[in-house]
Amino acid sequence: MKQRVYDRFAAAFSVVLLAVLAGATYYLAEFGDQSGEETGARPLRHEPDYFVEHFALTRLSPTGAPMYRMSGEQLQHYPDDDSSEFSKPLLVSLDPAKPLMTLRADRGRSTAAGEQTQLHDNVLLTRAAEGTTPALRIETDYVLLLSAEDVAKTDRPVRITYGTSSLTGVGMEFDNSSRVLNVLSNVRGVWTPPPDR
Repeated sequence: MKQRVYDRFAAAFSVVLLAVLAGATYYLAEFGDQSGEETGARPLRHEPDYFVEHFALTRLSPTGAPMYRMSGEQLQHYPDDDSSEFSKPLLVSLDPAKPLMTLRADRGRSTAAGEQTQLHDNVLLTRAAEGTTPALRIETDYVLLLSAEDVAKTDRPVRITYGTSSLTGVGMEFDNSSRVLNVLSNVRGVWTPPPDR
């Protein structure tokens, strides 16, 4: 009789133990699914996921030819909007068919795929002299670069030096492909005509 009670107790204990294990497993599975859903639904914060110091990047044309090189002291990438921020960026044109152009600033920010780049503070754009065309120098505190259009523009005050001539104004658009420079308002300048040949 004692053996029979013992067997029943062992069987009941086994059933209770299996029920507890099944319940605990179910609870852990449900808790894991909920926490996974919460982390998946949580929006990404604007925090860098990586950074690079003393970087240099080269942008290529659709044919694979180098268009320009960007270097700087530090690059930080943000995964929420796929943007990048730079400190001390320097852009150098690499198109041998055009005069050498450089663009530098204290800091910058680029959208995903580098379609738009904003440069801030002590922005200096220079284009080298070519043949009879004198060197060009543009100083401002903000520039928006549109890489596909090869255009640099700003709505801020600018100072432009073209050879020995100088010009100031507010707002500018510079098309590097056509070499057309427009100053939008408050234009003042000193024009020195080129010397007679």
